[in-house]
Amino acid sequence: MGKFRVLGVVAAVAWVVFGITLVIRLMAGDGGLLAAEMLREAPPEVSGLPAADYPGVGAMTAEYLTGKRDVFQYVAAYGTREGACARTEVFQEHEAAHMADCRELIRLDTAVCVISGVLAALAAALGLFRRNGRAPFVQGILWGLRIFLIIALALLIWALIDFGGFFVTFHRVAFTNDGWLLNPRSDMLIRLMPETFFIRLGIRGAVLAALFPLVLWAGARIARNRMKKTEDREPV
Repeated sequence: MGKFRVLGVVAAVAWVVFGITLVIRLMAGDGGLLAAEMLREAPPEVSGLPAADYPGVGAMTAEYLTGKRDVFQYVAAYGTREGACARTEVFQEHEAAHMADCRELIRLDTAVCVISGVLAALAAALGLFRRNGRAPFVQGILWGLRIFLIIALALLIWALIDFGGFFVTFHRVAFTNDGWLLNPRSDMLIRLMPETFFIRLGIRGAVLAALFPLVLWAGARIARNRMKKTEDREPV
């Protein structure tokens, strides 16, 4: 494999990674989205959180994950028998500790997003700089996308067949402790974010992230077809 094909593969993989990490960062920072999905998958009668407090919890979670606030905690207003409101902290210390681990993952995601974006841009610049390297570079992009497609299909099949196993494996790889093993009877965090919460966010994120390889694939195919037409018109 020539160096320009390798650059094409690198550019394709970097572009796809950039898309995935960018979508994750944007979703983690969208408090309205988090609150809406919490309310949908864990309504007040399930979570025990007053409906009026969902937007606040979503906004607080997004701000914490993206580093805009330092403490993961929310004080909700619970009604009393006398009609007054009791202000109570929603999350326990071990739940906040797990969210601190999640925030580190989002920080890592952000760093990977920046690095992969720069790498994709540099690889594209180098691959397109020399005219005789453009054709193998574009071919490398298509090869890189095929590699991504195989990996993505394998993960998708695994998730469809056994989402529980996929979910557990992800957490065991992503976290170095068992802080993610929460009890829905005592922990608000897992009641607000059940498995279905992550399934819906995962589907939404996958659809958005898929736009990046699709755009790259379309651009590479168009570029390859144009180069073929140019070659056909050139005199022998």
